[in-house]
Amino acid sequence: MSSQFPLSRRVFLGGVSALAATTVTPSMATAAVPSAASGGGEVRLHWLDGKPAAPVGCAFGVPWPRGTLSRTVPLALHAADGAPVPVQSWPLAYWPDGSVKWTGHAVTSSATAETFKLTPGTPAAPAAPVTVRRSPREIVLSNGTVELKIATTGPTAVPSISRAGRVVARDGELVLRLQDQPDDDGGDARAPRREDWTGIVERAEVEQSGPVRAVVKLTGRYRRDHGRGPRAILPWTLRVYLGAGDSLRVVHSFRWDADENHDFVRGLGLRFSVPLTDEPHNRHVRFGTAAGGVWGEPVRVLTGLRRDPGSAVRKAQTDGTATPPVAQWGQQVRDGYQNLALWNDFTLFQESARHFAVWKRTTAAGSWLKHAGRGDRASGFGYVGGVGGGLGFGLRDFWQRAPRSLDIRGAATDTASVTLWSYSPLAPAMDLRTYDTVAHGLDLSYEDVQEGFATPQGMVRSTELRLWALATTPPRDTIAALSATLTAPPQLVTDPATYHAAGVFGRWSLPDRGTPARAALEDGIAREIGFYADQVDEREWYGFWHYGDVMHTYDADRHEWRYDVGGYAWDNAELGTDALLWYAYLRSGDPRTFRLAHAMTQHVSEVDTHHSGRFAGLGSRHAVVHWGDGAKEARVGESFTKRFSYYLTADELLGDLIRSSLQVDETLRTVDPLREVLPPQTKAPARVRIGPDWYALVSNWLTEWERTGDVRWRDRIVTGMKDIATFPAGLFTGEAGGAVGFDPATGHLVNLEKGDFDGGYNLSMAFLGEQILWETLDLVDVPEFRRTYLDFARYAQAPSAEKIARYGRDFNPGLFKTIYSRVTAWAGEQLGDASLRKRGWDQFTSDPAGKPWPPAERVTGSAVATPVTEIPTRTTTNPAGDFATFATNDFAQRNLATIALLAIAPEEAP
Repeated sequence: MSSQFPLSRRVFLGGVSALAATTVTPSMATAAVPSAASGGGEVRLHWLDGKPAAPVGCAFGVPWPRGTLSRTVPLALHAADGAPVPVQSWPLAYWPDGSVKWTGHAVTSSATAETFKLTPGTPAAPAAPVTVRRSPREIVLSNGTVELKIATTGPTAVPSISRAGRVVARDGELVLRLQDQPDDDGGDARAPRREDWTGIVERAEVEQSGPVRAVVKLTGRYRRDHGRGPRAILPWTLRVYLGAGDSLRVVHSFRWDADENHDFVRGLGLRFSVPLTDEPHNRHVRFGTAAGGVWGEPVRVLTGLRRDPGSAVRKAQTDGTATPPVAQWGQQVRDGYQNLALWNDFTLFQESARHFAVWKRTTAAGSWLKHAGRGDRASGFGYVGGVGGGLGFGLRDFWQRAPRSLDIRGAATDTASVTLWSYSPLAPAMDLRTYDTVAHGLDLSYEDVQEGFATPQGMVRSTELRLWALATTPPRDTIAALSATLTAPPQLVTDPATYHAAGVFGRWSLPDRGTPARAALEDGIAREIGFYADQVDEREWYGFWHYGDVMHTYDADRHEWRYDVGGYAWDNAELGTDALLWYAYLRSGDPRTFRLAHAMTQHVSEVDTHHSGRFAGLGSRHAVVHWGDGAKEARVGESFTKRFSYYLTADELLGDLIRSSLQVDETLRTVDPLREVLPPQTKAPARVRIGPDWYALVSNWLTEWERTGDVRWRDRIVTGMKDIATFPAGLFTGEAGGAVGFDPATGHLVNLEKGDFDGGYNLSMAFLGEQILWETLDLVDVPEFRRTYLDFARYAQAPSAEKIARYGRDFNPGLFKTIYSRVTAWAGEQLGDASLRKRGWDQFTSDPAGKPWPPAERVTGSAVATPVTEIPTRTTTNPAGDFATFATNDFAQRNLATIALLAIAPEEAP
C-alpha cells in the first residue's frame, strides 16, 4: 500500500532542507503552539539541570499541537536575549493530517544561554559549518577545528582525530576480550582461555550531514585476528556525532548472539593511539570524579622530591602548564631529574558503585602501585597529553554501570594507548547464564521456567562516550566541568504546560493541589518517586546490565527486596513503572525523575527486550535474571513506553530499538503467549490476547505510522479494531485476557468462539492498554470500535444488575480496582455520566492498593547488616504484619491512576 508520507520525502526542518509541498503561513503554522509565555508561536526551552558548566551541545525533541506546524516551516532558535543560536532540526513524528507532531533538534557548544526560544523562522548559520566528505574508503567530518576520519570498512573504525591539523588520536578500534568459561572459582578447573577480538566495520552510513551536526552510523561484528578469524559475533553499531567545538560524541551498542554457556566477555571497549611530543615532565594524566574533584599527575613527577625544583616548577606540574626551562630549576633537580621514574601506565578502575582506585606503574616488568588514588565515584573522564595538546575521553554512567575502567599505556613513550572500557577486564567475566538449572515452582516463587527460554539472545547494551581534541592540558576546573557533562549530560527541555498542551502521550494531568485530599495524592507521587530514587542508591541497583531497573516486591521479614525469589526480583518495568516515571516528569519537570525514567527506558529497551533470534520483538517478564523468565511478552518490548524518551531526547539508537519491536508480529507465529494456558488452535496463524498483546502491537504500529506517515501501519490498527467490533462479547472476548486469533500478514483478528465472558480480563488493560487505546482513538476514527471500547469501560466495574441488564448474564471480569478505575471514569467522561466518573474515583479510593504509602522508616541494629530504608508494613489495619509488604506494581499503578483520573474526571476528584 502506498505511503502518505514516504520515507523518501522525509525532511530536515530548519537548516538542511524543506519539502516543496503546500506552504503553510507562519500564522497558520503556529497559531496554537503552546508556550508558557504570551509569545504565541514560541516554545521556551531550558536546561534540565540548569546551565551546564561546560557546554557540549545536545539533541532534544519538541511537541507541536495537531495542525499547527507544517513540514515546510523552518524553525529558528534564539537565546532569551534574542541572540540567534544555530540549530539543526528534523521531523520525528507526524499527526494524521500531515502536520508535524514532534521535531528533533541539535545544538552544539555555542548554546551557552540559560534559556532559549524556538520559533518559526530561518535558523542561524553556524560560524563554522560542519561538513561531510565521503570517498569509498573513508568519511571525513570537519567543523573547522576538529577533523575526524571514519573508515567505511575494516578493523580501524576511526583512523584519526585531528585538531587544527595536528593528529590528537588515531587508530580507533573496538576491542573485545573473550574467554571460554567463567572465572575459576578456586577449584581444580583449568584457567580460562582468553582471546582478543576486533570490531570490523562492515557498513558506514551518513545519517546527518550538517551544518550544525553530522552523524555517521557504523555497523559491524567482532572477529579474531583483526578480521581474519572465521567467526563473527556480537553485531554492533557505532554512531559518531560531530558538532561545533572540540568534543565529539560516540554511542556504541552491541547485540548478544554468542553462546552464553561458552562465551564470557572479559572486556569491551574503544581504543585509540595518542601521539605525545612533550617532555615527560610536561605530560599529564587526569581523571575526574563525580563530586567535582580531579586526580592529576605528570608522567615525570618533580614535586615531593628531596630537593626543591622551585615553586614555579611545582605549580606548573600541579596546574598542567609548561614548566620553566630546565636551566631555571633548582641546581640539584636540574642535574638529576633524568634519573627520576617515568610513570608509563595508568588505570582508573571503578570496581563498584562505591569505590574506584587509580593505579600506576613504570613498566610491565614492575608492580602496580594500586594506591595512587582512591575514592567512591569517578566521573569517567580521563586525559592524557601535554602542553602541546592531548585527548580527553570519558564514559557516561561510569560508576552506575561498573565495573568500568580507563586505561592509559605508554604515556612515557612517543605514543600512548588509551582504552575506554565499558566493561572492565579487571573485573570477573560477564556470566549471562541463568542463575539455576531447575525450576522453583510458579505458585511459590512466581517464576515461569520453560526450556530454552532463559536466554540473553538478542538483547542489547549501549555505552555513550565523549572525546575531546584538546589544545593543551585542561585546567582542573575545566576537567571538573567536563566531568559534570558525563555525570548529568546537558539536556534541553520545555515546561510541563507546553508538553501537556501539545496533546501528546494520551491522557494525563498537570499537578492539582486544589484540596487537601488532592494535595495528599500529589505529595504521595513525589514522596514515592523520591523513595525509589533513594532505593536505587541505597540498595545499589547498579551494574553493567542492571542499571535502570528496580526491584519488584519487598520482603519485610528480611528487610530486603526479593532479589532471589523468582518473579519478585527485577521489575522489568512490570505494570508500567517506566511510564509512571515519565508521566511524573512531564508533570513536574523534575531532573531526578527524568534521570530515573531515562535510565529505566534505556534498560528495558536494551536488556529486557530481545531484538533478534527466536524471541525478536518480545521482552522478558520480571525475574531474578533480567532475561531469565519463560514468559516472553510483547508488552515488554512495545513502543508506547519507549516513545517518551525517544521524543524528548531524539536519540537515534532508541529509535532503532523501537523500530525493532515490529519484528514481534512474525515472532508470534511460533511463540504463542498462551501456549502454557490453552490448547493449540488452528483457526489463525497465531494467537494473542487482546490485552496486553494486541495493545502492544497497536503501540508498535502507531509509533511507526507517526514516525513515517506510512498508512500501512494505521490500516493494521483499523483492521483489528473493526474485527473486535464484530465479536459478540467485544473486549470481553475470550479466555486468559481475551484470546483471539491473529494473522501477522494482515493484522486481522479472529474470534476463536470459546470463552466469551469467561473471565481472565484482569490484565487486559494493566500494561498501559487504556492509554494506548485513548491515544489511538484520538488519531484513528473507527466508530464501531469506540462503541465497543465504551461498552467494555462502561460495564467492566459495573454491579451485577447492570451487567445482567446489558448482556443478559452476570460475569466476573476479575479486575483490579485501581487499574480499571480510570477506564470506568473514561466511560463516564465519554458518555457525560458523572456517576460513572465518580464510580471510577470510588473504585480507586476504596482499594487499599490505591492509597499512598506512609513515609519510609529506617531500620537499624542487628536486624540488618547496614541500616536500610523501607515502607512500614505493620500498620493499625494490619498490626500483625502477616505477609504485609510493598511492591512496585502498586507504586506504578496507583500513581498512573491518580495522574489519569485527574485528567479525565477532575470534578469528581477528592
